[in-house]
Amino acid sequence: MGARNEWFADFFDATYGKILAGTFDDARTLEQARAAKRLLRVRKPMRVLDIACGIGRLTIPLAGMGLSMTGVDLVAGYVRRARRAARRRGLDVRFLCRDMREIDFDGEFDAALSYFTSIGYFGNEENLRFCRKALAALKPGGRFLIETINRSWLLAHFRPRGEQTASGIRVTSRNRYDEATRRVESDWTFHLPAGRQRRHISLRVYNSTEMRAMLRAAGFRGIRFHASPPVGRFSRHSKRLIAVADRPR
Repeated sequence: MGARNEWFADFFDATYGKILAGTFDDARTLEQARAAKRLLRVRKPMRVLDIACGIGRLTIPLAGMGLSMTGVDLVAGYVRRARRAARRRGLDVRFLCRDMREIDFDGEFDAALSYFTSIGYFGNEENLRFCRKALAALKPGGRFLIETINRSWLLAHFRPRGEQTASGIRVTSRNRYDEATRRVESDWTFHLPAGRQRRHISLRVYNSTEMRAMLRAAGFRGIRFHASPPVGRFSRHSKRLIAVADRPR
């Protein structure tokens, strides 16, 4: 199933790419890349897959640490931008334009990661399908990392309205939580010099219990959780969660 008529087909454009680039500074990005490397227990020259890599924010610094990186993302403009950024740094990184639900790697990678909430874009069945695809991409004993918002924290701190500024762009949002689907439905407005742009975003959000169940259903074992950021002991009060799981040997 492709991205036609799905919210993310329009959301991830050049404007959001600019906002994303301004959301994390270089120090924060490097901290997250180092944490991912440590939790995945990878070292030079192991092969690592970055799923929904966007503009290569983590893919490129991980490649700079000596890892053999492959990044996949649905948005062709982001993939082109990531390729240019890697070339500027003299790094040989493979970037592919793929729907994360359609990746077809077969035991190619020592580890894989999906950072910054992309796990929740789809419905329950497709999120499980994606996890099974990630499992298939790993070598036996390979490790998978997911980083996302923790639903338990989100509900305790839920705000129907939000505002942030990144890269000089003010973003306001109206948010609604649907208990039946366990999704956050948000209408974002980008306040630009040329006028306003409106986007809709819909995310299935998970707590650690549901995340564990989904990863186990996909075939992963040895599932453990960490808080993010910074990486630490996870609890239901943690704002974000990192799940790390193994493909059985």
